Amino acid sequence: MRKLKFDLQVDPTALLAANPEAFYSAAYLTSDVPNNFRTLPGVKYQTKLGTVVFGNVLQSSTCAWPTPGSTDDLSAVLIDVCAVSAMAQICQFDLEQSFVSLQMTKGSNSDFSVASFMNFYWETMAKTVAQDIESIRWQGDTTSLNPTLALCDGYEKKLTAAVGPGGVINGGTGTISNFTALETAISTAFAALPASVASKTEDLRIYLPTQLVNIYRLGVASGNTNAYITQDLSLTYLGIKIVQCQGMSNNTFVITLKDNLIYAFDAEGDSSDLRAVNLRDTVAEPYIRTRADMKIGFHFVNPTEIVFYS
Repeated sequence: MRKLKFDLQVDPTALLAANPEAFYSAAYLTSDVPNNFRTLPGVKYQTKLGTVVFGNVLQSSTCAWPTPGSTDDLSAVLIDVCAVSAMAQICQFDLEQSFVSLQMTKGSNSDFSVASFMNFYWETMAKTVAQDIESIRWQGDTTSLNPTLALCDGYEKKLTAAVGPGGVINGGTGTISNFTALETAISTAFAALPASVASKTEDLRIYLPTQLVNIYRLGVASGNTNAYITQDLSLTYLGIKIVQCQGMSNNTFVITLKDNLIYAFDAEGDSSDLRAVNLRDTVAEPYIRTRADMKIGFHFVNPTEIVFYS
């Protein structure tokens, strides 16, 4: 019987590799994003989103075409994205003084790529990117002094600029400090919606910042002792889903159909652009440097179907 011996050597750089699909899924899309926004993947620079507004489609049956003819309108909304990069680096000496040190090869000049640590590293980095994108989604402003928020314009800036006749509906303004004030603000804003939109409760969303969600939870729970003590309250208002938006400004909320808020990003082909480099092998510096290039963009359509309280 012939006896075979196999020797498997793993390239040290393999320990640095992330699961690109898992990383970009966690960075671009948290679990609730596809259910609460209209997502447009694969946008690298610009794209046009086609829209058709039909006029009076149903007419009385006659042989002649009605006058003045069709009132249908075909148009397109330009969707663009902002190029951003997630970049980080970590020093070997920092690792040697952390919980990872016990897993590192003995010797000060050995390779310091620890597989279990890199899994933790990529997972934490993806969550951080997702949190930053959530903040940019709402508060992004290219004129901001905050370097993260300055990367791209978000919904709040764009909705504010569009409030007015024929545009986004002004739902009110002011500080909300208690449940009574919140209930009044939401009911007033909801009443401002066109009836054709307000009736679509399945697709309608109320987007609230964490501050207002906490006020809402406490206010509703105060009338239900069992829920107040033991149960997590489902976030709904008149059967409409309430979406908690951690990146949204305090005392601000939006009511609209979920497909009216657009989130564009570029996820196609990003698996080949996920970089992790051990600089010890190139420039003799004890760093692991990581980089992920991404595209994000935030837009809206049908402004007359959006109520914005600010």
